[in-house]
Amino acid sequence: MAAHWVTQQDAQSLIGKERQDFEAWLAQDVRNFGAYVRAQAFFRHLNYRASPSLSHVPARNTPSRPPWTATVSRRRFLPLAAASIGSLMLYDTARDQTVRLERGHELPRNYAWHQGVITLDALTTAYLPEATSSDRIEMINGRLGIQLHSGIVSVSTDTLRLTGTAADFDLTRSPQGLRLQHYAGTLTWQTPDGQHQLTTPTSVEFTQAGRSLQATCRPLSPDDIIEQTAWRQGTLVLNDTTLQNALARFAPYTRLKLMIRDPHLSGSRISGSFALAAPEDFALSIARLIRCRVEISNRSIAFTA
Repeated sequence: MAAHWVTQQDAQSLIGKERQDFEAWLAQDVRNFGAYVRAQAFFRHLNYRASPSLSHVPARNTPSRPPWTATVSRRRFLPLAAASIGSLMLYDTARDQTVRLERGHELPRNYAWHQGVITLDALTTAYLPEATSSDRIEMINGRLGIQLHSGIVSVSTDTLRLTGTAADFDLTRSPQGLRLQHYAGTLTWQTPDGQHQLTTPTSVEFTQAGRSLQATCRPLSPDDIIEQTAWRQGTLVLNDTTLQNALARFAPYTRLKLMIRDPHLSGSRISGSFALAAPEDFALSIARLIRCRVEISNRSIAFTA
């Protein structure tokens, strides 16, 4: 039954009698909510979700072409999933020429590039060269995920240059600094202080010290990797996270204003896996977990005692 409700809420929110039936099912047994959350996590782990609209990526200094869009609903896709899963491709392909990729308050998007996939997070801007002639990416801001099955990729900022060989990593650039999450392959970075190399899963925080970059490293566990890479599949994984931090992490993916009206709720601890495409479901789940009320409108989501 949990799987039924997960597929029913794909690509659209429950309204009217469907919403009432869903709430009644949750109320029947305290274990039902846990089963529902696990079913959501299972489907997301398979990357089994409605695809976002795929649109043309305009080249820098070139006119845009008419967009091409495609959407898939799980309700229609379920009977064909077993037969078709091996041939599905839900990635944009990076066009020839240098292209500017930019995301606003939107879900992460995957782009096929070279022998792998590039994922742009919300509020991210980067420049990619012609896919067949260069391997160099210019990172402007936000978060970029790269999974390269073979070959070499280079990512540059104004203070750092990374080179990956068959590498899997995320790079985040924010006003607070640079953060590197290295999951697999070989990764080297060049700074004015010299060259450094990573071959094992590692988190690196870069801080500016005069004209130099200082790197603080810590190893990543398998659980860390699952949590840190979930965003690429449109999932937010929280592990004993405060409500205030949880809302801050969800905010880039929605234009709804997320608020805490009772300050004592800010420190409430949250654990779970949540779909970035469904802010209302995220809010209702949080309210059940910490036993508070939530007010949802077309402009905001507010948590109250």
